[in-house]
This record gives sequence, C-alpha cells and structure tokens, in this order.
Amino acid sequence: MSARLPALSQPRWPGPLLLVLLLLEAAPGPRPGAAFYLPGLAPVNFCEEEKKSDECKAEIELFVNRLDSVESVLPYEYTAFDFCQASEGKRPSENLGQVLFGERIEPSPYKFTFNKEETCKLVCTKTYHTEKAEDKQKLEFLKKSMLLNYQHHWIVDNMPVTWCYDVEDGQRFCNPGFPIGCYI
Repeated sequence: MSARLPALSQPRWPGPLLLVLLLLEAAPGPRPGAAFYLPGLAPVNFCEEEKKSDECKAEIELFVNRLDSVESVLPYEYTAFDFCQASEGKRPSENLGQVLFGERIEPSPYKFTFNKEETCKLVCTKTYHTEKAEDKQKLEFLKKSMLLNYQHHWIVDNMPVTWCYDVEDGQRFCNPGFPIGCYI
C-alpha cells in the first residue's frame, strides 16, 4: 500500500487563511496603517500655559503609586506614610490586578506646568513632636522604611519616574523608583 502525495506543481486553496483575510477586510474598523487606541493610553498633547485649550494641556499630572523595597516583600500604599497629600484630584481607573499588587494610584500634591522651570517649590510642611506617641510612631515607621530602602513609584504621563545615577567604571544605573530618604 502506498500513500499518494499531492504534486508540488498543483496549487492548493488556502481555505482558512483566505477566509480570515476576507473577514478582516469586510469587518468595520481601522484599516492596516490606521491608528489604534488602547484604554488608558490615549495620547495627550502638552503646550505652554498661554496656548492651552481642550486639545492641549498645560498642567502635567503626577500620580503617586505604591512604595516597595527589594529588602522587604511588603508594599505600602503612598497614603500609609505621612507624606504630603493631594487636596483633591481625579484618581485614574484601576484594575483588580493593580489593587491586589498594592498599586493604588493616587493624585499627588505636586504640580507641574509644561515647559516651565521651577525649583524648590514648597508643597506642605510637617511638624512632629516626639513627646506624642502618634508622632513618634510615624517617625519610627519612616526610619524603618528608609533602613529597608523603600522606593517611591511616581507616574507622569503614564510613564514611571526613573532615577538614574552613576556607578563604578563610568556606568549608569537607572531604577524605576527612587528612595524615600536616607537615614543617617
């Protein structure tokens, strides 16, 4: 018994592939080369404050995210610390995965304007009295977090704020986050 193989010169009809291509061509929606949209990733145009409009924003929003450490498995929400808080602001939408992994994105008190240089702008002032148990507890929590190298995770225009610094041999290391402080 011998099996008969199709001749190589004989054309074969690419049934399923052709059907898929025909359905894609007939379907309504964007054509190849057209733009696409992913939820939460819509492009934002920025411009100087005097040129702002509905299509062009001057204020750049900074959102705060979790704080975590490579020396501890426990992430914290930004609000767990006694940092400056936003008075109001819209909170970006979150999914279940973000909530489960401690990525509760919050509005921040830090305000930036496109193409406007500002340095050392006061956001808030905190005063602690070590005689008060609550203040002493906040300071101890902050100290322990610094010793465990907890890192801020901030977001600007849907991108993480990254901290870069020089290391040995002229190399540069970048980290998506930056330390909450340095305890001396």
